[in-house]
Amino acid sequence: MGKHEIRLRRQRMSARGSDRYRNYNAVLKQHGNEKRIKQITRIFTFFLLIALIVIIFLAITRWEKKQTKPQSKINTPALTVT
Repeated sequence: MGKHEIRLRRQRMSARGSDRYRNYNAVLKQHGNEKRIKQITRIFTFFLLIALIVIIFLAITRWEKKQTKPQSKINTPALTVT
């Protein structure tokens, strides 16, 4: 192979590279869609995490209220309530 053929081979665009630039608008549109889906997924995960933390907090506070609930029975030697 001569020098000229080697130079032509290096400068030739591969099919993959030429397809990439030929459909640049399609690639740009797909990139925008993928970016939007990533952002929506990130926001949904963030809100889901906040909701989970709030639910756990409410469950713990209710459990603590049950544990520290005062006795409703009155026990005195002079008075018994039934």
